[in-house]
Amino acid sequence: MSNLLMAVLAALSINGANQSYVIHVEGMHCPLCTAMVRKALLKVDGVNTVKASLKDNMARVEANEKVTKDSLLEAVATTGYEGVFVEE
Repeated sequence: MSNLLMAVLAALSINGANQSYVIHVEGMHCPLCTAMVRKALLKVDGVNTVKASLKDNMARVEANEKVTKDSLLEAVATTGYEGVFVEE
């Protein structure tokens, strides 16, 4: 039984808990803009997926619990845009 418990705990620590974030990115107006924002966010250690949309100027991010909101906003800022977290 203890081996099973250890295996489950190990699997949970590897996967970690994912967090979802939605960032409004003002000024994206073309597919290149969304690609730049997506690429910058994916460079943040711990980010798993990013979907950036021109339709609503939002970037949806799935990341592990170690990722901070500040690190995501800093990544967006490297592209020349300003990001603001929104609730969905």
